[in-house]
Amino acid sequence: YIAFDSAHGMITGKTTVEEKTPGQFKVNQNTPNPFNPSTSISFSIPEKGNVIVDIYNVAGQKVKTLMNGSMNAGEHSLKWDADGCSAGVYFYMVKAGKFERTMKMMLVR
Repeated sequence: YIAFDSAHGMITGKTTVEEKTPGQFKVNQNTPNPFNPSTSISFSIPEKGNVIVDIYNVAGQKVKTLMNGSMNAGEHSLKWDADGCSAGVYFYMVKAGKFERTMKMMLVR
């Protein structure tokens, strides 16, 4: 790159962009929350592997499996369309290898 700095003249140098994969397992809060009728669940995984994303109701019953398969390392986002589900509190559990995290979300009507 070449840039100009009015106080010091011309600045030159090399720049590279490295593609980085996340160094850790992370599950973000769904957005929007509360939601009606759909929401996005995003997470990052540090390495390629089998990922399971399940939705549970407040009674602990599995409502839906959004993902059960291999995913590459990196950031991912899944959409849950809750049409046909009643309003209330739900939980989503993301499992990837030895990692697991459960988060709470609310469906409003």
